[in-house]
Amino acid sequence: MKNLFLILLINCLFLGCTQNQVTEEICKKEGKIYKVNKVLNLRSGNYEDKAQCI
Repeated sequence: MKNLFLILLINCLFLGCTQNQVTEEICKKEGKIYKVNKVLNLRSGNYEDKAQCI
């Protein structure tokens, strides 16, 4: 039981590390506008594309 709890706890911690991909099709289904912005990644110092539904 103790091992099961530990495994579940570790899995919950890593759920936030998954990438949530926003696609143009998902935005159209929701009736929103798909927009891509260049955002500065403070860790690497490089600009990255960030997609979002507005």
